[in-house]
Amino acid sequence: MTNPFVQSMTRNFEQALRLMEAALTDCPDGLWKTDLWPDVAPTARTPRGGLHGSAPWFLAYHALLTLDYDLAAELGPWEPPRPFDENTYAFPNRIFTKDELLGYIEYCRERVSRTLRALNEDVAARPLPRTHRYHGTMYGVMIGSIPLHLIEHASQIRQFLTAGGVKVRPMPGDRGFEDDA
Repeated sequence: MTNPFVQSMTRNFEQALRLMEAALTDCPDGLWKTDLWPDVAPTARTPRGGLHGSAPWFLAYHALLTLDYDLAAELGPWEPPRPFDENTYAFPNRIFTKDELLGYIEYCRERVSRTLRALNEDVAARPLPRTHRYHGTMYGVMIGSIPLHLIEHASQIRQFLTAGGVKVRPMPGDRGFEDDA
């Protein structure tokens, strides 16, 4: 039997990933590169290179890259998969396509699954190294908070689409929830 807390985290990750998937799928091409906050976070090159902004593609990239990085938690080597390794200090060097980001969601699903299958009390209690932004926090505590960041950005995209007149699909349901019983 799987630990109920790990089962809960599995559901939270899956719901967050489904929400991001729905947000990206619902985003029309005409809004893909449109900034949500053009006055505060317009898409532009950073001083070091790489793009920063608030368009749907960027928010999804940022949320997925952060999820992927935090799963590794600097407890071992990490590098994002292609083409997301095309970045400068974690800022993308180009605009990623919807298909690329939907593929990153699938990649992250697999990473989450592997990570949670390996999660036990000893791994969860391990403090994050000094090089991680949440250094000293227990790995399990940090892992449990990751879906919130993904939900935040997926919700922002969905609200932006709705404000732009796009009819978004209802919140994706709990596929497989019945199997948890």
